[in-house]
Amino acid sequence: MMIPADVLSQAVAALTAHRLRATLSAIGIVFGVATVVSAIAIGEGARREAFAQIGALGIDNVFVRAVRHETVAGSSATRRQPPAPSLTMADARVLADAIPALNSVAALRTIRTEAVSSTHAAQVQLIGVTTAWRQIAQPALLTGRWLAEDDVRERRRVAVIGADAAMALFGGAPALGARVRAAGNWYQIVGLIGDRPGAAAKPSPLQRVQLQSSVVVPVTAMDASLGEGDALDRVDEIAVRAASDQDVGRVASIVASVMGRRHANATDYEIVVPRELLQARLRAQRTFNGVLIGIGGLALLISGIGIMNIMLASVAERTQEIGVRRAFGARRHDVVAQFAAEAALLCVAGGVVGLPVGAGLAGVIALLAGWPVSVSMTAVLLALALSTTVGLVFGIYPARLAAAVQPVDALRAP
Repeated sequence: MMIPADVLSQAVAALTAHRLRATLSAIGIVFGVATVVSAIAIGEGARREAFAQIGALGIDNVFVRAVRHETVAGSSATRRQPPAPSLTMADARVLADAIPALNSVAALRTIRTEAVSSTHAAQVQLIGVTTAWRQIAQPALLTGRWLAEDDVRERRRVAVIGADAAMALFGGAPALGARVRAAGNWYQIVGLIGDRPGAAAKPSPLQRVQLQSSVVVPVTAMDASLGEGDALDRVDEIAVRAASDQDVGRVASIVASVMGRRHANATDYEIVVPRELLQARLRAQRTFNGVLIGIGGLALLISGIGIMNIMLASVAERTQEIGVRRAFGARRHDVVAQFAAEAALLCVAGGVVGLPVGAGLAGVIALLAGWPVSVSMTAVLLALALSTTVGLVFGIYPARLAAAVQPVDALRAP
């Protein structure tokens, strides 16, 4: 009876005796495994980026966002200032009263403007917020404090500034306690915002607010015009945070119902539910991943058929060798084990080579297309398992044919 070490050593010897044939047989496995690895890497990277980008909005939040349309005046089609947002602070108060399952409700106004310090100037996003917006956005406060209720109630000219805006306006100098002028008003900086842990590599297009380049002030102290017909109670966005994960769907339905009753023209606002967006994106991503993995599996299948053909040719060439082994006492399962081991070794070797090829291919795709990738241990193990399975499945049939050869007939073969 042959021990596993003997089976492996004989399989290696048989493959090395025909290096070119073995190499050509394994090439298909290399590309099949590389396809599977790169597909899973792209899918995992996209999944993580989706969580980071949409998660930055807060998956327990529901947003009501004003939609403003530019107007055209006269036959000359000259553009006028777009109208101010139709959302109001009263909308936010009604939502807070109508929905009991809320953690917080916040509103904000925002414009792009130039900010000026004592030494520098930079384009920033000026954001006027209510105090509760901290629970919605959950900014990472590096130093100082957040806006207080007294700041909003007393219309204090204070600000919390993003790290990028602080660097642009103050260079390496401390920003805390300094003053900055934005949209015609001077604000004293009381806090500095940094990057949130796990932030996405690229900002989500769904995010209207980029905290790193923002100056955040009390909504009551931001009297910059948002457009034609603006008033201090007009806001660009109302955000509500559900009390728990299970309440998000119900909260979104109530928000849609309340806003539908308060705004006859439904085109002047939109409702964004990050949890639903994330679920839809992950469903689409799973379909995309399935297609890519299917392509890799098809490549492995074609490679397996090629390996089976090579193994059948090998059986035909080594008929006398099989006869001699059987004549000296080798049993059928010993012959099956040897040829199956040869096929499995071919696929494992192709898989081992295909892993770095797949990782490199994923890196090239990330570089050229700007897609996020992440090569995980799951991708490595799955690719190796698939390649080994292909080797065993397509190696068993030739191995069984080899074992079925009668010793006398094999010894008589030319």
